[in-house]
Amino acid sequence: MNKIAVISTSTGSLDYLDLKNENLKILRLKILVGGKEYSDFVELTAENFYSMLNSNKSLIPSSSLPPIGELLQMLKEVEKEGYEEVIIMTISSLLSGSYQVGKMGQKQYKGKLKIHVVDTLNAGPAEGYLSLEALRLIDEGKKSKEIIYHLENLIQKKKHFLLVDNLRLFIANGRLSNASGFIGKMLKIKPILELTIDGKIESYEKVRTTKKSLAKIVEIVLSDLSKMKDFFIIYETSDNLEAIEYVKKEIKKVYPNQKSFQAPITPVIGCHTGTGAIGIAYYDLSNKQDV
Repeated sequence: MNKIAVISTSTGSLDYLDLKNENLKILRLKILVGGKEYSDFVELTAENFYSMLNSNKSLIPSSSLPPIGELLQMLKEVEKEGYEEVIIMTISSLLSGSYQVGKMGQKQYKGKLKIHVVDTLNAGPAEGYLSLEALRLIDEGKKSKEIIYHLENLIQKKKHFLLVDNLRLFIANGRLSNASGFIGKMLKIKPILELTIDGKIESYEKVRTTKKSLAKIVEIVLSDLSKMKDFFIIYETSDNLEAIEYVKKEIKKVYPNQKSFQAPITPVIGCHTGTGAIGIAYYDLSNKQDV
């Protein structure tokens, strides 16, 4: 049976989970802030990054892709470790060029590895969840074809909502679709955004206060979950633990035995969400097919 590795882009926030899986490798994007470049998590963690933003409200950080050379070197090292196949999992191709870097690596690599590149059409810890699923199936001895089939099905069964304090960095970095209607009022509202099923971030609803927006996002999530027999929830935040704990508590009142995990929004994504953001994603497992 082929030995399979997973390369996950650092946007999936897997660094912040207590993972010990030798089959996982992380390809790191870069953060540009204050005239310096940092490697995601290794040189700049979420805690330090949001502290920087809170200390200087005028900062406009940006992100950049992992160099193709870093990916090719990682593929070389993976092959040296005895792997025969690798699944590269990337943030949505409509939000970043990471998927294109993965495809370039697939084309340019000269070794014997069989390389698969999966566009998660997602971002953040909800993107990371798909890598965890791939790792679980590898541990169960599944073939790459079976794993990718499972992932492609899961990708089509997710909802993902973000509540951001304001849209300053989203707009500055050009990551929000259909921003008209928000721009003029962005300092007066607490927008709820959706990371759509096809991998775009779009406006979902405009809410006037944080309290109302938190209540609304709970309402949206509970309405969706009521239609599912089984699901997995991912909670995420930049640095707003109070808000995410409130949302989690409200959902746990209805679903006390929910399957879930929580992770910080890593700095690469924080370049766009800014401080004070929370997110909730959930995958419908109701009609989960055996792999």
